[in-house]
Amino acid sequence: METTVNDRVIQLLADKAELPVAELRLDQTLEEIGLDSLHLMEVALWVQREYGAVVPEGQLHHELTLRETLAYLDEKTAVSR
Repeated sequence: METTVNDRVIQLLADKAELPVAELRLDQTLEEIGLDSLHLMEVALWVQREYGAVVPEGQLHHELTLRETLAYLDEKTAVSR
């Protein structure tokens, strides 16, 4: 079974927050998950490296929910898939 972009992003965010994936909820903000601006920059760089999609600075921010983040990154990476 193929791993989706969302699955990979969820795993990355869980790793950055040092949480099990099962503890993440789609309605949590990135701040509630425990991610800081450095984590978000690392996520943006990972997306660029893995998918060739540029995430402009500030597009990933603490107030976004996990659901909003996944939707945004899915849209950004769709062009490169």
